[in-house]
Amino acid sequence: MQTTDVRATAQNAVNQGKSFLGKQVDERSTVIGQQIGSLAQDLRAAGDHLREHGTVGAAAGYVDQGAELIDKLAQYLQDADSDQLIGDLEQYARQQPWAIAGAALVLGFAASRFLKTSSVRRYTAAYGGGQYAS
Repeated sequence: MQTTDVRATAQNAVNQGKSFLGKQVDERSTVIGQQIGSLAQDLRAAGDHLREHGTVGAAAGYVDQGAELIDKLAQYLQDADSDQLIGDLEQYARQQPWAIAGAALVLGFAASRFLKTSSVRRYTAAYGGGQYAS
């Protein structure tokens, strides 16, 4: 009887954790979508500025195309819930496994560089500054 209670409690905790994480992903993706949306507006303004000043029309067209793509991404992030985001990511990973592996490699490299740089700063601050010098 106690085993059933422990399982029920554990399942309840897992469900609460999923619900909390889902809400966090929903909130964060909405905020990121809004920030990306403001970037799209800035790009549109830059395209308008290029057209007003007689800069090559092709450049303004490319800026407008980029703004349109960024705006679509922003709208997707604002509208999608956590289940849809995860489902779409899983589908993309199945279709393009090498892209995911490459992205993971790049992120891992960036994280290693960040950690190396921050550890050098901590070491320099601790030992290079004379705090622990003998």
